[in-house]
Amino acid sequence: MNNKTENDQTPFIHLFTRKTRTPEHWDDRFRVCWYFDSDSLDYIYEHKNERFQTNGFVLSKGLVEQLPEELQSKFFEANERGLIFSVFGSIMQEYLAENVTDEELFSIFGISKKRCFSSEAYDEFEEMIDFF
Repeated sequence: MNNKTENDQTPFIHLFTRKTRTPEHWDDRFRVCWYFDSDSLDYIYEHKNERFQTNGFVLSKGLVEQLPEELQSKFFEANERGLIFSVFGSIMQEYLAENVTDEELFSIFGISKKRCFSSEAYDEFEEMIDFF
């Protein structure tokens, strides 16, 4: 077992100290952990640049396989966040409820967990989806 599986405390915000294995046009500086399962090692990470603007999202292979074949990809651009939040919102909400305080989420994003995962938010995420 390595440190990732022994330690259930995955930080919500992680500062990168070296280059990541993400698309070249992503200037990664921070990673936000929206979901992590220490048993399956499934994850949803949002990568951000030094100004804390979203580069995109990275999903584990197990989560990618849950998507329809035409949408299966490890990397999703920032404008595809609606798809990520619509499909995986419930597991993200459960993860945040257990691992991130409302104050921490509010201090980082300026919204509460209640608002972030409200029915209105899900409606807005669904409106964001663009299937090309």
